[in-house]
Amino acid sequence: MSRKARIKFGIFLVGLAMMLVAGAVGFASLSSFIAYFQQGADPASIFRGHTLIIPQTDQARWLPSRELDGIEPKQSEREAIITAYWQAWLSLERAYLTGNIDDLKTYWAGSAYDFAVSSVSLDTLKDFATMDHKLELTFYSDDGSVIALQDSLFSITQTIHQTDITARVSATVVMTLDQGFWRIRQITMSF
Repeated sequence: MSRKARIKFGIFLVGLAMMLVAGAVGFASLSSFIAYFQQGADPASIFRGHTLIIPQTDQARWLPSRELDGIEPKQSEREAIITAYWQAWLSLERAYLTGNIDDLKTYWAGSAYDFAVSSVSLDTLKDFATMDHKLELTFYSDDGSVIALQDSLFSITQTIHQTDITARVSATVVMTLDQGFWRIRQITMSF
């Protein structure tokens, strides 16, 4: 074999080795790319960064409900609902303290959102707190996307000019499941 033929053969072997390595890396990259899309959603992403924090019993709790016709929510669904309901009131508290109403859209919608926004006075920031929400489920849709509940005699405390004003309030609430979030859609309050 001539020197020229040996050099060509050496170049061929080096090229073949590089092609095998490049092929293996390409195949591994393609496999991991395809596997990434076959995994499904990350279970932690269901809350989109929101932590499921169930309120303390002095903050909000379920009362025994009368038996509903049809389907009843599971315990995990009740926990998600009461957490979203409590977070809605906390977002209203933050809006009163900071004047920033951006967070309200996460937990309030429709006419309830209009109520929440209109109740926040941006020129006078004040303390606002609610406690002792006692929830009774009055309706749960067959598809699990609409609920109605009664919130009986919870307390609302506002501090205006260093004076605490507390009122006992009852509310009839309709919540809907929108894009994975429970939102208060309608609220009727009576003092």
